[in-house]
Amino acid sequence: MNTRQVGALAVTAISDGVLYTNHDVILGVGREESARLTGVAYGQPLPLDVNSFLIRHGGKLILSDAGSGHTMQPTLGKLPQNLRAIGVDPAAIDIVMLTHLHSDHSLGLVDEAGQAVFPNAELMIHEVEAAFWLDRALQPDDHERITRNSKAQRAVTAPYRDRIRRISDGEVLPGIAAMLRPGHTPGHTNWLLQSGGERLLIWGDIVHLAPVQLARPEARLIYDVDTDLAAATRQKVLEWAAAERLVVAGAHLEFPGFGRVERAGERFIIKAELATA
Repeated sequence: MNTRQVGALAVTAISDGVLYTNHDVILGVGREESARLTGVAYGQPLPLDVNSFLIRHGGKLILSDAGSGHTMQPTLGKLPQNLRAIGVDPAAIDIVMLTHLHSDHSLGLVDEAGQAVFPNAELMIHEVEAAFWLDRALQPDDHERITRNSKAQRAVTAPYRDRIRRISDGEVLPGIAAMLRPGHTPGHTNWLLQSGGERLLIWGDIVHLAPVQLARPEARLIYDVDTDLAAATRQKVLEWAAAERLVVAGAHLEFPGFGRVERAGERFIIKAELATA
């Protein structure tokens, strides 16, 4: 099992599948450079792992991100079956902590009939993220991606409407702290787990394409709501994680997604970390 112990907490990586994208989603890096860094020729699909993380916490089952659901790509939406494969019924999940409200992290909240996949779970969302995607009045000049995603998020969170907990920065559960890390989305959130003198940072979409964004942290994606802020936040988190020698869990790092950030001159590398349990 792809599990790391963090003191009394056990964190298991669960794959939702692989998302296929392309070089054109990358901003600030030329085609030849992105092809060189990824090892994938321009025009060929770029594979992107989509990971969720199951946290066993004092008798509760907590899921960080809900997967992509059934409407994106046929290679995605594997989270429920992969939970069952390790003996976890989605109905047994107590809390779903959402790093942010983008489709590959949240559309898996509902099934084909629009019913809750995690019928007994509370949703935990940063108040800034909820305000932007769930509350904000759509504007005529909003980008089409913002309008489309806002409508999608309101639909997939609707079955949980009475069980949404809006959180702010700081400890949200014993040993789990929320850290607002905006840019990719306004309320993009990291979860810092601390127990028994050990730490692990679940960092959501700080890094999408590791071969590109570790070598070139200034590289953005078209999906960033604020591209400049996303790049600045990535630089900040990478510097902090390297200085603190943190183990990180990434939604789009190569499965199982655990690694340790290190500096390599002006760039960064992530050394894969093996499961500890």
